[in-house]
Amino acid sequence: MELKKLEVPTSSITEVKRSPMDVFDQARKAETGVYIFNREKVAGVMLTQEQYETLLQELATLRQLVTTETEEIEVSGPATNESFPKNRTAIVSTSESLDELVSALKQYLVTGVSISAKNLDERMVALGFITKKTGFGGVVDMLNELTETGKINYQLRKKPNGKIVIAEIIGEQDSQSQLFDKLIIKKIYLHEI
Repeated sequence: MELKKLEVPTSSITEVKRSPMDVFDQARKAETGVYIFNREKVAGVMLTQEQYETLLQELATLRQLVTTETEEIEVSGPATNESFPKNRTAIVSTSESLDELVSALKQYLVTGVSISAKNLDERMVALGFITKKTGFGGVVDMLNELTETGKINYQLRKKPNGKIVIAEIIGEQDSQSQLFDKLIIKKIYLHEI
C-alpha cells in the first residue's frame, strides 16, 4: 500500500530533536504514526507506546490466524489440558453459553505475547468486564495480583442467565521487558458461577 504524503501526519528530524513529545502528541491525536522526514526522505515513523503495542498485538493475532486457519481450537469442559501450542489463544470455558465471549477473547488477546497491564485492562473492559485499574495504583495492583496468585481475575459486567462470569487470566510478568508493567498471558479460563 502506497501512502500519499498528505494522508499521514509528518514531521522532521529537527522537530523531533526540538520537541519529541509534540510529535508523540501529534501521533496520539491523529491516531496513527507520524512519518519523520530527513532531507525530504522518510527516516522513520514515530508511534505512541499504545499504538506500538496495539500493532504488535494485531500482528501476533494475524500470525495466529494464518497458522491456525485450518485448525480451530475448540475447548470445553474442565481445564485440565496443559499442552496448548505456543502463541495460540487457550481459552477454556465451562459453559457452552459463553461461545460468543470465547470468540471475542480469542480475537482480542493472544497467549505467549507481551502486553502491558494497562492494555490488557482496556481490552477486557471493551469486552464488558469490570476494570481492575482503580485509582492511581491500578496497574501496580494488577501486577501484584498476578505475582501473588499467578492470575488476574475479571468479572463480566452483565450477568447472562443470572450467572456471574469470571475470567481468569493466567500468566506471569515479562522478565524480558524493560518496562515493569508488561506481562505474558499463558491461558484464559472462563467460569460461570
